[in-house]
Amino acid sequence: MPRHKYLVKRGPTDLSILLKVGTPENSGLALQAAIDAGSQVIREIQRISRDNKRRWKTINEALRYVDPGGRKLLELRRAAIDASGRGSHHRHGFRMSAWTGSANPRPVNSLCLISGFEGQEIPTLVAYDRVVVDVEHIEQALGPASVDEIFSIRKQIGEYVYVSTNVSESPQIVRSAKTGQVDTRSTAALTASKVVAAIHAGADVIKVGFANLDITKQDMAGAEVSRQMKLVRSFVDKATAQRLLPKPLNDPPRYPLVAVFFPDIGVESNGDRPMEIAHRAIELTSKAKWQGILIDTFEKHAGRRYRDYYSENDTLELANTAHHKGIEFWIAGSIRCAEIKPYVKSRVDLICFGGAARHSSGIRKSNDIKRPRVRGLVQEFEEADPREKRG
Repeated sequence: MPRHKYLVKRGPTDLSILLKVGTPENSGLALQAAIDAGSQVIREIQRISRDNKRRWKTINEALRYVDPGGRKLLELRRAAIDASGRGSHHRHGFRMSAWTGSANPRPVNSLCLISGFEGQEIPTLVAYDRVVVDVEHIEQALGPASVDEIFSIRKQIGEYVYVSTNVSESPQIVRSAKTGQVDTRSTAALTASKVVAAIHAGADVIKVGFANLDITKQDMAGAEVSRQMKLVRSFVDKATAQRLLPKPLNDPPRYPLVAVFFPDIGVESNGDRPMEIAHRAIELTSKAKWQGILIDTFEKHAGRRYRDYYSENDTLELANTAHHKGIEFWIAGSIRCAEIKPYVKSRVDLICFGGAARHSSGIRKSNDIKRPRVRGLVQEFEEADPREKRG
């Protein structure tokens, strides 16, 4: 007998019901049922951990409090994911905020995104339904993760947590061999292939950066960005329609894409002002039928932050403009814990944190995510954006 009380229990009936469906090796329904059953065990662990009495940093630390039946379901889930040959996704798909006018919004409007690839179980054990686990390398603005890192983290944290990632700071340009000009279709196809790979690995929402690094702004000005965004959207939707990807559970059923633009890098020219960049970005995102826009600082070692470019009033104006078009407005750029409530009141749908989950200054001084730091961030969101029972 264990010396401690089991907190998560599953009886023989739970396992027998699951086995009646079939085995993951020979039944698609059984495979999904096994993933769902194991995911519910993980969610129960995450719910127990939320009260902070047990300061677990990993799911494995909690396993001694899971009875043999629960541990068996976790084993079956992992076996089912391995048998499927792809990453799983959020149980309900990525639901938009009520601020966007969504008919089926998520229970909270404003989300707390934590970037990194180490220690990403910690945010889920603090508030699995408030956080977004962003799989990336944080040494630069949008440091792409490998597909195995996305797959591994999704496998660890279950299917009741949103997982995001990014594929680039700027599209990898393919040029015409004849003219030397940007080959729009090929460049968009390359970007879409990266997006599809990330979704296949288990990401729910994908960020794509459009940093226009061309000094002359000849290659990737607004018109070219618009063409590429529309093509990327089309290519990803076609991959879904042809069942190269599982049918998304979002409403409408479409994998969400978020365009990333930078106030320190112009869209049309180097002289673009921050508000001009943001308004142009919202326009491009809406026309391409993407689901959100992220405004982030590009140079992470220059000491400039989001608030150096946009005031709270600017942020409210931009968020309202985005919501009017049915898209989410996200922000990033060394944002500190004390700044959360004003930005949430400005109707920001998601705030990204790298350094603030690691150090009080908001500057990235190490890769170690700290549970007390994440809990402090989440508490600010909970107070500024109370939960509503929306299903």
